[in-house]
This record gives sequence, C-alpha cells and structure tokens, in this order.
Amino acid sequence: MLLPFGRSRFKGRTTMGRPRRDISADTGKHARLARQLSELRPRNTTLADLAKLTGISASTLSRATKATEYPSWKTMLEYLTAFGEDPDDWRPQWDMCATERQRSQAGVPADPAQRAPYQRMMPTSVLDKHTCAVGLRELRIWRGSPTYAAMSHHASKQDQPVAKTTISDVLNAKIVPSVNALKGILAGLGMGPDDPEYDQWLQARRVLEATEMRQKIATKALQHATNRRVHRARPMLSPVRRED
Repeated sequence: MLLPFGRSRFKGRTTMGRPRRDISADTGKHARLARQLSELRPRNTTLADLAKLTGISASTLSRATKATEYPSWKTMLEYLTAFGEDPDDWRPQWDMCATERQRSQAGVPADPAQRAPYQRMMPTSVLDKHTCAVGLRELRIWRGSPTYAAMSHHASKQDQPVAKTTISDVLNAKIVPSVNALKGILAGLGMGPDDPEYDQWLQARRVLEATEMRQKIATKALQHATNRRVHRARPMLSPVRRED
C-alpha cells in the first residue's frame, strides 16, 4: 500500500542492517540519479525493510541505486513514495535517460498539469542522429506508443512503406533516416504533410544529412593530410657499401 506523498514509512525507524553502500565515487552513466536515490534512504534502513513495505525485491531496489543500471518507473514510484517524495517531481529527470521500452511502459503523466515540466523534444532542437532518435521516440510516446509493426502497417496504408527494422535503427540512433524512411515513420505515427511539424522534421533531416556529409569530407581531408605528412617524413634509404 502506498502512503500519501510527503510521508515516509521509515520516519523514526532505528532498524540496524547492512550499511548503505557509498556510491560517491561512482562514475557510471546513471551516477547522478543513483546518488540522489541512495541519499533518500536513511542509513539505518535496510533494503530488506524497504522490500517488505514496497513489495519490490531487495535486489531490484539495490539496482535502482547502481550507477550502471536504470530503474523502471514502477520501481521509481514505489521507491520515492516510500521515502515521502513526490514522483512527479522526479519524472522529468527520469525521462531524460530512460530507455525506449521504459518510456513506453511508463507512458506520459496522467495529469496534464504534470506534463508541463516534460516538454517533448521538437525537430527544431535536433542536432544529430542521437537527438533525432530521442525526438522521434518522444513523438511515438505522445502518439500512444504504437509498436513498430503497427507503425509499419499504418505507414503502408498511407503509401509510405517503412520496414520495422528501419524504424528500430532510426529510433535507436543507429542511422540517419532517409527521406522516405522518415516520411514512413511520421506516417506510422499518424503525422501527415498537413501538420506544421511534418516539414520541420524533413528540414531537420536535411540538416543532419548535410552535417554528416561535411564530417565525412573533413575526416577524409584530415586522413589525406596525415598520409602526406607520413610520406614526407619517411627517411630516404641509401645503399651501404661494404669495405673489405
């Protein structure tokens, strides 16, 4: 049973148990969130106590405070509420690093007022294929988190076919989408040319393509210059005469 926000189940507890793990030196991908979650747990509260009251296993709770792993939103809800925290205050930070699957399972906040802190990334903020993937993943959440199969099927019905594997590659930042692939993804999410955001996405893709082309040219030029320097620096070898 969850307590109302603002009340901790562990207030006044003096339970002795395994000391809280010191994660101050952790530098993993999720170190910041792990450190903040760990600081919520009083040093005299054991993971076993927390597990009994939340229904979440002690191992799962332990992983929630590891810098190398990321807790599900369900775990966050139970963990935060147990210590009197309002989960809605933590949602924007959690959303920033959650995986696509975790976001889909969590959905958007039910209360429209709570959606304000979590603004979806728009195409005008896309800088590279990674932010492009984030923006499209967030758009997918806003459109009800359809499966890749559903997106592909809907796109085909709109005469904008796109394969499930292509959708996966784009939304996981493996590739910059082609024009047709992006149109297919947008069609699969129910967005058509009549939506002002549609052209913004196409423009963002053109910018990404141009940026990648410039990077390839710069890389090739640098490699060519390096090869020339190595060639010029190579010493000339002259035959050595033997003297009897």
